[in-house]
Amino acid sequence: MKIVMYQYAERGYRLGAIAGDERIIDLNYAFENLLAAAKEPRYQALAAAIVPNDSIAFLAGGKRSRESAATALDAAKGNRCPDLGASGRRFVFERKEVKLGAPVQNPLRIICLSHNYHDFIRETGVPLPPAPRIFSKYNNALCGPDDPIIYPKMSKMLGYEAELAFVIGKRGRHVPRERALEYIGGYMILNDVSASDLTELDKQVLRGKTFDNFAPCGPFLLSADELPDPGNLDMKLWVNDRELQTSNTRELVYDCPTLVAFLSEVFTLEPGDIVATGTPGGLAKFRNPPTYMQVGDVCTIEIEKLGRLTNRIVAEDENAVE
Repeated sequence: MKIVMYQYAERGYRLGAIAGDERIIDLNYAFENLLAAAKEPRYQALAAAIVPNDSIAFLAGGKRSRESAATALDAAKGNRCPDLGASGRRFVFERKEVKLGAPVQNPLRIICLSHNYHDFIRETGVPLPPAPRIFSKYNNALCGPDDPIIYPKMSKMLGYEAELAFVIGKRGRHVPRERALEYIGGYMILNDVSASDLTELDKQVLRGKTFDNFAPCGPFLLSADELPDPGNLDMKLWVNDRELQTSNTRELVYDCPTLVAFLSEVFTLEPGDIVATGTPGGLAKFRNPPTYMQVGDVCTIEIEKLGRLTNRIVAEDENAVE
């Protein structure tokens, strides 16, 4: 299932899925429709509990939520876009009618890896890390495929980083590696945007990694049942039409199961936690000359089975005060 969080008209972000013809189906409303047709007297409350309208709560619902949503999605594929559901609300949309945000909106954690690709190690000559090297971003950095990357006035060196990210699907502590994939709810693309001059100046990465919109992700979260092996996925990144990164997740130093096991030794993993697994070689700051992004550029990342994430670079609005 290709899971999204979509926005339509006055609605806040709600859980949806991409149908095969690129329509967006509201999963909560679609499940309401099924329950109402079955004469369930409390169809709205039941639908809210089993197929909630938020992706984190949905992931936490596990197999029952996933199977119920899949049934509702199959039933809704034949509906026309203007159709109203049992609650009198539209639940099928053309892609162009909605705005897609980050597939996970308010995770407890955004965990990122550095120096985690063998080709990056070979290219840069940095030492192989003896254990996964982690840092974090804040929720303000999250944005989706319909959002821009904002070039902050504070920086002059805006870098890209193509990354495979996974999202935790159930709570776990001290997870054994052989069971680690059971704890992953889905996979998506994430661009770990970086202000490289600030990370160099600070000698640590927090400021330079967590400006607004510095973690574009999507375009959807592919449920883990549809990607049993994340360890062999081709990935590429372009700025405008120039290919700047190409690799495969076979190059990961610490793979997804290893990261789940390692991180669960540090803290209790929670549904919705995002783990960005690191980036391969080809970074802007290591190229000669450097290939930093500029206002007006378009950055596109493609990972096999996970689609394409495309974001335009825009200038920070000097007059924005809220």
